[in-house]
Amino acid sequence: MASLFAGTHFLFYLFLLRTLFVTSLSSDGEALLSLLSAVEPSAKASSSVLSSWNPKSPTPCLWQGITCSPQDRVVSLSLPDIFLNLSSLPPQLSSLSSLQLLNLSSTNVSGTIPSSFGKLVQLRLLDLSSNSLTGSIPQGLGQLYSLQFLFLNSNRLTGGIPPQLGNLTSLQVLCLQDNLLNGSIPSQMGSLVSLQQFRIGGNPYLTGGIPSQLGLLTNLTTFGAAATGLSGVIPPTFGNLVNLQTLSLYDTEVSGSIPPELGLCSELRNLYLHMNKLTGTIPPQLGNLQKVTSLLLWGNALTGSVPAELSNCSSLVVLDASDNDLSGEIPGDIGKLGVLEQLYLSDNSLTGLIPWELSNCSSLTTLQLDKNELSGSIPWQIGNLKHLQSFFLWGNSVSGTIPSSFGNCTELYAIDLSRNKLTGSIPEEIFSLKKLSKLLLLGNSLSGKLPRSVSNCQSLVRLRLGENRFSGQIPKEIGQLQNLVFLDLYMNHFSGILPSEIANITVLELLDVHNNYINGEIPSQIGELVNLEQLDLSGNSFTGDIPSSFGNFIYLNKLILNNNLLMGSIPKSVRNLEKLTLFDLSFNHLSGQIPSEIGYLTSLTIGLDLSSNMFTGEIPESVSSLRQLQSLDMSHNMLHGTIKVLGSLTSLVSLNISFNNFSGPVPVTPFFRTLPSNSYLQNPNLCESIDGSTCSSSLIQKTQLRSAKTVALITVIIASVTIAVIASWFLVTRNHRYMIEKSAGASSSSPGAEDFSYPWTFIPFQKLGFTVDNILDCLRDENVIGKGCSGVVYRAEMPNGELIAVKKLWKTKQDEEPAVDSFAAEIQILGHIRHRNIVKLVGYCFNKSVKLLLYNYIPNEYGYTMNITEKSDVYSYGVVLLEILTGRSAVGSQVGDGLHIVEWVKKKMGSFKPAASILDVKLQGLPDQLVQEMLQTLGIAMFCVNSSPAERPTMKEVVALLMEVKTQPEEWGKTSQPLMKQSSNQS
Repeated sequence: MASLFAGTHFLFYLFLLRTLFVTSLSSDGEALLSLLSAVEPSAKASSSVLSSWNPKSPTPCLWQGITCSPQDRVVSLSLPDIFLNLSSLPPQLSSLSSLQLLNLSSTNVSGTIPSSFGKLVQLRLLDLSSNSLTGSIPQGLGQLYSLQFLFLNSNRLTGGIPPQLGNLTSLQVLCLQDNLLNGSIPSQMGSLVSLQQFRIGGNPYLTGGIPSQLGLLTNLTTFGAAATGLSGVIPPTFGNLVNLQTLSLYDTEVSGSIPPELGLCSELRNLYLHMNKLTGTIPPQLGNLQKVTSLLLWGNALTGSVPAELSNCSSLVVLDASDNDLSGEIPGDIGKLGVLEQLYLSDNSLTGLIPWELSNCSSLTTLQLDKNELSGSIPWQIGNLKHLQSFFLWGNSVSGTIPSSFGNCTELYAIDLSRNKLTGSIPEEIFSLKKLSKLLLLGNSLSGKLPRSVSNCQSLVRLRLGENRFSGQIPKEIGQLQNLVFLDLYMNHFSGILPSEIANITVLELLDVHNNYINGEIPSQIGELVNLEQLDLSGNSFTGDIPSSFGNFIYLNKLILNNNLLMGSIPKSVRNLEKLTLFDLSFNHLSGQIPSEIGYLTSLTIGLDLSSNMFTGEIPESVSSLRQLQSLDMSHNMLHGTIKVLGSLTSLVSLNISFNNFSGPVPVTPFFRTLPSNSYLQNPNLCESIDGSTCSSSLIQKTQLRSAKTVALITVIIASVTIAVIASWFLVTRNHRYMIEKSAGASSSSPGAEDFSYPWTFIPFQKLGFTVDNILDCLRDENVIGKGCSGVVYRAEMPNGELIAVKKLWKTKQDEEPAVDSFAAEIQILGHIRHRNIVKLVGYCFNKSVKLLLYNYIPNEYGYTMNITEKSDVYSYGVVLLEILTGRSAVGSQVGDGLHIVEWVKKKMGSFKPAASILDVKLQGLPDQLVQEMLQTLGIAMFCVNSSPAERPTMKEVVALLMEVKTQPEEWGKTSQPLMKQSSNQS
């Protein structure tokens, strides 16, 4: 009995041990549980993959995402696109000693890469891409000698590329792009003899030269180093890369010439060298690349001619050499490129004729030759390009007529022939094009009538014919163009009446017919154009009243009716023009009182001009509401009463009330203190005042005194300048007209007088291609773009085309010692600070009387112009969206190259880089469906910051677009496509 009991007892323990052995999780399973325990509970619950990870399982081999060997060792851990939301990678994973594949891409992992991963010596693939990993790349990864694929891209990794990675002689793919790596490319990378893909682009802090040792990687098919700080030359040893298919080296600091040895890379398909600092000529050896499909060289400083040898690149689809310094003629041999679809040669110095042989490029869809020095006529053979969609030739010296053969290009949607020397009429065949949306012929010598057949081109969105010699009546059929948004007919010889049928173009946003010979009354139906934003009817012979229907223009920001024969009074309906920034009624026959409703135009910022009419009565008190108004002209009327209300206009920088009958004291404000005397002429009852209420002296006597001193001052200054020219070779004479104008307004007898005479001190903070004289020539009233508490800001265009903003500081009273020297203060602060809301100071200059600060001019920031409209609000909202999506400031060093964020995004979109690379790296780590939503939002943001206000959506439309952003599930798997370069269309 005892033996039986003993035997039973033994069997029980044997069963118990067997049970314990079977149900105990393996060491590999325990290592994997360290990963599971680090996952947020909410992520665990929502993942069907992780819910299969049962800690009670004897082995992890049945868990989803896990693959085991026949010996039940874990050889693969693959959880791509699973939202793990890990704050760090568990170092226990390094105990998976048989692991060959580790894929945790797009799992929202942060923290650093554990150095212990260097123990995973069996690894063949390591993919930690598209996360939020920080820190440096562990040197220990250089011990993974079996590694074939290493993906660490799209994180926030810092530090240098470890030279130890050069030990991975089995490595085939190395992807480190889109991080924050710094330092240079180690020369040891030349030891990766098996490497096929080497991608390090999108690391803006990666600097130094490209090692010539990379030319030893003869198996390399892809080398991507775009959007980095790499410099130096392209190594000629790259000619040894006989298997290279893609060389992506754009948006860098690379300089020097394009090595002709690249012509030996016979497998090359994509050569992206744009947006660099390359010089020299385009090597004719590139013509040996018979498999190349994309050759992008734009945005460099390349010189010489376009080599005819490129015609041997028989597979070429895109050729872009625009924005360089190329010269010579366009080789006719380019016509041999039978599969060429896009040819960009704009913004160079090309001369000669447009070769008719281009018509042999039968696949051509885009032909951009704008901004060159081309001459001769447009070859009629261009009409043979059946697939042509856009043809840009603006800014050349092309003459002759517009070929009627354009009518054969049935796919054309954009033609821009502006700024040439074209003559003749517009061929009616052009208006038969059913897809044509943009026809731009500005600034030529075209003549004849605008044909009635214009109505056939129902697809037209922009019709811009200004600055030509067109004549006759504007055809009423133009009113049938239901999609027309821009209609420019200014500076021609159009006559007759303005057809009321234009009112049928309900989407019209810009109507400009200024400087023609149009007569008759303004059709009241024009008021039905409720989407109109700019209306310019000036410089014609319009008669009759201003239609009260103009009160329907609730989006109008510019209303320009000057130099006509208009009569009657200003309609009270103008009170509805709440978006108006410029209102010009000067040089008409308008009469009556200025209506109090003018005070509702609180958006008026640029100017209100009522001069040279027959207005009577007093200035209405409601004018005090125009607190953003910068320029006011009421001269040459019959107005009377006081001007006290004008003292409320705190933004004024220009005022003219001369030739009226105003009386009483002049307001005592800093602006009126510096106002020149010619602003008050022929108002004998105006007087100066100390307290703003009572007269202290006669203004007319002061004016006479100033005039006498002005004459004397002119004489002295002219004499001084003449002597200075003879005595000092380095002093340059001022422009005579400018000198007279400035001297006349610089009487030293008046408070706050300004003296623009030499000597001037000019201190630039960087290399500047202009002089003090160039700056002073731009200090005119028409260039004023803003006013602050410390000075006036001017828009200044230099002779080299560069735009700057010049801030002229207010002159302090001579009898006051300023508590703060604002000039020195701004120099000290702005010279050292770079902030999103502070524009870069590029220099300053001063003489004994005037102090000027020179800033970068940023045209799309409204801080200068204060021209706030609904569309500028939309623009600002778009900028905010871009800041959120990119994680960058609107202006600052973060953006790069001193670019505004809008220009930075456009620059990035001008490459073949995936759209997702524009996003903040923190957003790139989100699940793909969320990234897709961010990319849709990016598209909406770019819609908001369109350079043309007319093409921006309303805020209501923005809200509707944002509400539809949610990505549909079936679209989640789509990958982002490369973004093509924006066209160079000037419109």
